Amino acid sequence: MSTVHKGLTVLGIAILAWPTAGIAGDFQTPVAPEAFLKMANPVPPTADTVKEAPSLYETKCSKCHGDKGDGRGSATKGLDVKPRNYTNKTVMEKIPDGQLFWIIANGSDPEATEMGPYKKKLSEEQMWALVHYIRTFTR
Repeated sequence: MSTVHKGLTVLGIAILAWPTAGIAGDFQTPVAPEAFLKMANPVPPTADTVKEAPSLYETKCSKCHGDKGDGRGSATKGLDVKPRNYTNKTVMEKIPDGQLFWIIANGSDPEATEMGPYKKKLSEEQMWALVHYIRTFTR
């Protein structure tokens, strides 16, 4: 079984376990199950792999997380909890790739933030490519 397919199996299990606690910051982001927290990004960050990530980010993420990943997108006015600032290196270094993937796939606790799930809208490879792209905001 490929690493990506193992992730899909673990993703199914993760839906059953939805703990809500903050991770790396003052956000009430649900913490991914342990298997995800230990998971490394199985998609290599090659030019081909991440080629579509900027446009995916622009269409799916930037309205809330901002064009520069600073959490100041056009759709954040009136939100009680602002989207995560991906440019904060100190915070982002504490968040494992598996946690980012899990949140992209499952969204967050609807009572904590507005982020919805993308597991039915994006492929696993696209979500992992987004993790690579999100990491570029701290460079």
